[in-house]
Amino acid sequence: MEFNIPKCVHLPVRNKTTPRLHSYSLCGVPLYTVSSHPYLGIKLDTKLTWANHITYIVSKSSTVLAMIKRTLGPCKPDVKETAYNMLVRPKLEYASPIWNPHNTTQIKHLEKVQHCAARFVKNDHRRQTVTTYLIATLGWPTLERHWIIKQAMTFYNILNNIINSTPPPGLIKP
Repeated sequence: MEFNIPKCVHLPVRNKTTPRLHSYSLCGVPLYTVSSHPYLGIKLDTKLTWANHITYIVSKSSTVLAMIKRTLGPCKPDVKETAYNMLVRPKLEYASPIWNPHNTTQIKHLEKVQHCAARFVKNDHRRQTVTTYLIATLGWPTLERHWIIKQAMTFYNILNNIINSTPPPGLIKP
């Protein structure tokens, strides 16, 4: 297997305030050290806080939701809901068992996207309308509840060997 060396970076995962600095190279080419980098659609950072990833998800899903609002504004609610479920919600849920947020502020940022979508689908932009009521009338679970269900399903699949989670032989030394 050949590596595309210009795309390779060094992302140190650490929890120390004053880490030891090392320089790494691949085939004689020094690797850049970065504090955050995307990997398989997940933005990793040096402390695995997921703050960068959640900010990225909120930004990307909000952009798609805004596009849906512009193009499907006059459409029926079921068309708007289908567009949200197909284009925005997968962005809010992708790989969530891995980065499941535990920080209340991060959860609120993510739920805010769904609240905006509920207002759009129901065409109710009044300040006095409670968005949790709109979400309940649409039959949508909260994102937090959905993440917990997905995480439980993933653990179930791992425990029952539906998902192979054993490392290849020789990777872990006794």
